[in-house]
Amino acid sequence: MQRSYVFSGVAVVLAALMGTAAVGEPHQVLHPFVTLSDGSLGYDTTREVPLYPGSAQSVQLAAHPAEQERAFASAWVATVSNLNFPRVDSAEQYAQEYDRVLGDFVDWNMNAVIFQVRPQADAFYRSAINPWSTFLTGRQGQDPGFDPLDLMVARTHEEGMEFHAWLNPYRVTVSRDSDPAVLTGLGLSAEEVHALSVTDYIAALVEADLLAPTGYAALHPEEVLRFDGKLFLDPGLPAVRQHVADTVAELVSGYDIDAIHFDDYFYPYRITVDGETVLFGEAGEDRATFEAHGITAGYPDTAAGVEQWRRDNVSALITQVGEVIREHNASRGSAVQLGVSPFGIWEHQELHPAGSHTPVSSSQTYSGSVFADTRRWVEEELVDYLVPQIYWSFDQAAAPYGELAQWWSTQAEHSRVQIYTGHALYKHVTNGGWETAWLNPHEVANQMRFNALLPGIHGSVLFSYNDMIPSDTAALPGAQVARHEAKNAAITHLRSEAFADPHLVPEKSWLGDGAPQAPLEVTLSEGRLDWDAADPAATRWYAVRAQHAETGTGEWSELVDVVWGGGAGALGWDLPADSAQSTRWSVSAVNAAGQESQAVVAVEGHVPTPTPTPTAEPSATGSPSPTGSPTTSPTSTATSTPTHTPAPTPGEVGSSLAPEPPAPSSPPNATPATGALAATGIAGYSVPAALGLLCIGGGLLVRRHLARR
Repeated sequence: MQRSYVFSGVAVVLAALMGTAAVGEPHQVLHPFVTLSDGSLGYDTTREVPLYPGSAQSVQLAAHPAEQERAFASAWVATVSNLNFPRVDSAEQYAQEYDRVLGDFVDWNMNAVIFQVRPQADAFYRSAINPWSTFLTGRQGQDPGFDPLDLMVARTHEEGMEFHAWLNPYRVTVSRDSDPAVLTGLGLSAEEVHALSVTDYIAALVEADLLAPTGYAALHPEEVLRFDGKLFLDPGLPAVRQHVADTVAELVSGYDIDAIHFDDYFYPYRITVDGETVLFGEAGEDRATFEAHGITAGYPDTAAGVEQWRRDNVSALITQVGEVIREHNASRGSAVQLGVSPFGIWEHQELHPAGSHTPVSSSQTYSGSVFADTRRWVEEELVDYLVPQIYWSFDQAAAPYGELAQWWSTQAEHSRVQIYTGHALYKHVTNGGWETAWLNPHEVANQMRFNALLPGIHGSVLFSYNDMIPSDTAALPGAQVARHEAKNAAITHLRSEAFADPHLVPEKSWLGDGAPQAPLEVTLSEGRLDWDAADPAATRWYAVRAQHAETGTGEWSELVDVVWGGGAGALGWDLPADSAQSTRWSVSAVNAAGQESQAVVAVEGHVPTPTPTPTAEPSATGSPSPTGSPTTSPTSTATSTPTHTPAPTPGEVGSSLAPEPPAPSSPPNATPATGALAATGIAGYSVPAALGLLCIGGGLLVRRHLARR
């Protein structure tokens, strides 16, 4: 059954603008978005956008994207430089700010939050090995008096979403040593700072209270490198890899997070100085490390040998972290994922036969800089998912979106690794002033319609949270209005199409032990669903579905809500006040790996029998747990804190590392919703309600909310 969109007319207008397709055809040709002869903006229907410059293949979009019940839907919340999240003075203020963010994720029907908890070798959680983040309190190492991660994980789960803890593994400082704030804090000139050794520079930062004395860099300055005026831990040292692995172990053992998420910063990106490209290593920054750990391990003392050694160092980190997570999952019966969000270009075909059709003038990660062999990670299944940052438009010759998305989809053809694409929603504002494609409000929507034709793409992530919030164009200078209007229109299109309905996250069967047992005793009475958990410990979520008419097929295509199980033995969910009496409801159990039980149809007055859903797997064998006997949630009391990572703003193709976008003005508070979902066995909180449901043409737009009990 097709769902109706909230803004049903938008999809029709979008289809008309993008290209031409006969009724019933699955594909549409994409035309370039340009300034037309009359000065207006629009599609040039006399031309087609090639997959990449010189390609005979044109970009094709799905005319009518098929409904998907499984798709990853998220956005990055960057804390580095307080891009997406402010400093706070209390636990209450932090909770208010996070609830605001979470409310927007709910409004967008997202199913995961990617929150930066290690921006620069510090932590947004209580840690024994990393200091508190400077972006949390304003001073690195200062205890805020509460644990933000404890709060965020609990709140996020109550809203039926996964929490992905985003870390930067190596970064020590985000500011250059020549930044005025750094020079002022040190009381030194730029020349004096540049003359300092790395060890002396770190000592000066600690003395000026710009770095915590308990941080890893302060304790081990000999393991720190400097490039482009910034400090980072040396990826070539086994001790550094062990520190990052210990950080991950502390996180997964102390918090009930759903994933560890690394961004794209490994070895430094190339930079441009006085018009010339400068690569890390050209000044011998890691020569001593290579002599001690590369040559002795048999790597040839050549440029190619050094590059292979660096790639292997980064892959060794990914392998070691993956082993930590697998050991944790095996001992706890959990399903924590490992994900990475790399730069969008692995390598160019001109330099490697397996590379993409992109020019060698563009940045890449396999060679030259970064040294992240992400293709190997997919082939060897070292990670559970990748989110390549394909931050370019379809007609960007240096890095065409269509070619890169198709390339990544192809890499995953014979791998269990799931690919989600990272979209540059921020570029409507940052690039819209000079790149016409980003004045097209359909650019990201078109990218997602292109993804719908790629079997290897399983979701989308937006950069970044701030760009999910409409701009107040009345308060902007005239020259900026058009780009902000494009962003605002893009938000409308995305929320009415790709993000119009809730989705379950993609299943990762290799992390699970089979589908959990179906819920017991699902009853419908007086506008409320109630059910008992057959196996509270094995069930992480419950999927609530609606069937609006008798179809006779047993198909449950209307996913309405995802309810946090939290170890509860008995749960309940309030129906929306305006739901039709003829609507039938079902509940299924979902484990941490996304494996789903049979759906149990709620029939008033008796215990229903299970009926399968299109995506369900057979129930796990074994006797169900006694009805109404809640168990303890697997969440551990957190006593440690991981550090937070920088925003995923990659190096701009063909240039140096792109600057991180400035944070726009704080978005308005989300309008609170009403309703309640009750659950037993969850200390201090109720499970989120599905509320504010808006029925439009048989479709449901779900608005859930947080409710403190």
